[in-house]
Amino acid sequence: MGTQKSETLPDVTYWLLLEIMKVNPVVDINAMYKGSLELDFLYQVLTAKANLHWRKTYGVQLPPMIMNSAFFRAMTMVHNRNIEFERSRNSAETEWVKALLKR
Repeated sequence: MGTQKSETLPDVTYWLLLEIMKVNPVVDINAMYKGSLELDFLYQVLTAKANLHWRKTYGVQLPPMIMNSAFFRAMTMVHNRNIEFERSRNSAETEWVKALLKR
């Protein structure tokens, strides 16, 4: 048993978010949400990995409801981050950076 116990949704969400961000190539959330095996595969792999991590580190089994909610919250966070990145990349505020990089 671990000395620290963590079962909270934000902790699991953050952990999953970091794992999703490690996926290379970058996860295409739009394609996944249209229905694909990639989303199912990623869900199965990451939730199993998270359960193993929590069991080894904290000595707890995460409830399926927490795992499901955390996974889809993390995916939503990645999706929102990608949208913001695309908006900022094509905005007038970044034109000076693009000009600087072309030099």
